[in-house]
This record gives sequence, C-alpha cells and structure tokens, in this order.
Amino acid sequence: PTVNNGVYRCGFAQTQGAYLEALGQLFESLERLEKILSEKRFLTGSSFTWLDLRVYHTLVRFDPVYHTYFKTNLKKIQDFPNLLGFVRDIYQSHEAVRKTTN
Repeated sequence: PTVNNGVYRCGFAQTQGAYLEALGQLFESLERLEKILSEKRFLTGSSFTWLDLRVYHTLVRFDPVYHTYFKTNLKKIQDFPNLLGFVRDIYQSHEAVRKTTN
C-alpha cells in the first residue's frame, strides 16, 4: 500500500504534513524494493507473480506521471538501478505486459 497507494496519497494529500508523511513512506518502500531486487529477479523470488505485475504498473508510470503531477520527486525510478532493471525485464520478457504498456 505504500507504493501503489502511496503515489496517490502524495498526489491527493490535503495538508503538507500528510504529503510529507506519504512521501517518506513511499520512498522508504522504494528503497526496500530496490534492496530486495538486488538479491532476487522478482519480488517474491524467481517467478513472476501478481505482486510483481501490480508494482510494475506503478513503477512504469512513476517517472512520466507521478514524479511530476503527484510531486513524488525526490528521485526517479531511473535513479534506482534494480527497480529500473525490474521494469525493463518485465516489459521485455512478458509479451502480454508489453502489449498493454504504452
């Protein structure tokens, strides 16, 4: 919830405090995912799962959409080598995902 929902909590925060809390939680989670993906190909191991797909959709939209419009702009996904590799790997190795990503 702190990644997929976290970007929306940042974008629709009604107070500066709520925004800062959501932003901190979002980037803590991105750092945690970065570490996990430094040791594994996918989030739960060596197999592509629903969890990977859910996170992929947020990550693939992050730099072009959330970073700018939702002000989740501490870093971009391109600044996380393992998250970027994860997005590229899923896009390149899963045709159904590639066909639905634009």
